[in-house]
Amino acid sequence: MKKIVIKLGSSTLTNDTHKLSRSHMMELVRQVSILHKEGHEIVIVSSGAIAAAREHFPANNINGGIQSKQMLASIGQVSLIHTWSELFSIYDVIIGQVLLTKHDFSNAESAAHAKNTFHALLSHRVIPIVNENDTVATDEISLGDNDNLSAFVSNLIDADLLMLLTDQEGLFTADPRHDPEAKLLETIDSIDEAILNYAKEAHPESVGTGGMLTKLQAAKFATKNGTDTVIASSRVPNVILDLTSGKKVGTFFSA
Repeated sequence: MKKIVIKLGSSTLTNDTHKLSRSHMMELVRQVSILHKEGHEIVIVSSGAIAAAREHFPANNINGGIQSKQMLASIGQVSLIHTWSELFSIYDVIIGQVLLTKHDFSNAESAAHAKNTFHALLSHRVIPIVNENDTVATDEISLGDNDNLSAFVSNLIDADLLMLLTDQEGLFTADPRHDPEAKLLETIDSIDEAILNYAKEAHPESVGTGGMLTKLQAAKFATKNGTDTVIASSRVPNVILDLTSGKKVGTFFSA
């Protein structure tokens, strides 16, 4: 049995469209449900609240200010968690919602309460669906992206494996869309400046808040605290099942 944190970004949940891709989410739910029934403990860190909210505003006339972002997060979180609940219910799996901010990790008492909540959910065979609490987060208490949030959660619950699933196959030496010589880095033992430069040069920012650089930052934090981490594409068939069984997919960072 493994304790696994799976981070799903906006580009994954929308499948590069302008709304949640329920068919793609369904495939991810299928894989997670198989692992859940095998006895693994799964935590999902899910982006997508603002993307879900924008389905209600097709004219896209909402400005990008902090209040508008918080409003969209409030509306979209309801749709997002409802979608997850409906999909997992097909497999008779119960989910729970956990909304966190940086304060919940930086304050010892809050961190202890959060850890106890995760323990209770997992011990009762509930899959926690985690997101940043954007409705109350400000620049001072914001985590900034769910890549780092997933790393903090992995550390909090002592996870064995962190999957950072995205729309890219992993970390490349150059942008594979423009450079035919670009190579996928399958295993990385240490995240140094050269590795960080690959992220800056080979992987332009994507749909979500975090790009490849934030994923490397998350991987560095998680591996330092004892959690194996992998960056892989959610579009690879059975990627979650294969990664759990130890197959080589994407870019692997050993704890």
